[in-house]
Amino acid sequence: MLELYISAVVFGLGISGILFLVSIGISIGFGLMRIVNMEQMVYYTFGAYLTFALVSATGSFVLGLICGTAAAAVAGFIVETQLLRKVYGKELMFTMVVTFSVFLIGIGIVQYVFGLASKPVGMPFHTIVHMLGAKIPLYRLMVFVIGMLVYVFINLMLNKTIAGKAIRAGIENPDQVRGLGINLGRIFTVTFVIASGLAGFGGALNSPLVGVTPYMGFDMLLFAFITVILGGLGSIKGTLVSALILGQVISVGGTIYAPLAFVGPFMVMFIVILFKPTGLYGVRGRAFGFEE
Repeated sequence: MLELYISAVVFGLGISGILFLVSIGISIGFGLMRIVNMEQMVYYTFGAYLTFALVSATGSFVLGLICGTAAAAVAGFIVETQLLRKVYGKELMFTMVVTFSVFLIGIGIVQYVFGLASKPVGMPFHTIVHMLGAKIPLYRLMVFVIGMLVYVFINLMLNKTIAGKAIRAGIENPDQVRGLGINLGRIFTVTFVIASGLAGFGGALNSPLVGVTPYMGFDMLLFAFITVILGGLGSIKGTLVSALILGQVISVGGTIYAPLAFVGPFMVMFIVILFKPTGLYGVRGRAFGFEE
């Protein structure tokens, strides 16, 4: 029994790593650009499918990972420069409808190119590590470690670089940043491309664990929104903490009682917002993205 729960905890860490990678774009997108990037999960899907295509063609998971991330970043650049720039400053509901439409169009493209059937992606390696008697796939541990490294990288970028400080200033006071002559539009683009690439990176990493289907983004979109709402929209630290919590709720909770893997995250979110409507690390006045 102990081995079962140890395995569940480790599996939960892997889920947390993926949740953080695919949710950070939604969190940063609202924090900086004040839009809800519902199309982020199409980049997640693109990353997964391109990984599948390249692994099938070449057998190289690393090549699929790199190209899937790059393709997601390029798609994000096109969407931001050609569409989202026209909706900045619009009402939140309007931007949600626009970005969700992009998501549906992207899913339609995936269906047209790859069909409706689920596609398996082979594991890059099958190494097993032993932990207190439990057999743990090393790949799942690596997914968690990669997620934590990305968090460290983002923090260093925001706190130690000029561009990162400009992004932080843009989040806190965009009008003042414009007054200093900083090109906030360029900051938006760079930030959006990084967020889109991370979503594609998360999809590529997750593809061997769940396989790829055209609708894989729908389920992940739901959990990603729970993650950012629980952590607080615009908070990177909150996104990480909520991803860690939800990963365990999904994995350990599902081990205890299978339906908890799906309803558990909603229960946690409901309890937290009862006592802290802005989420764990959200800013008062912007609960769920709406001004008080």
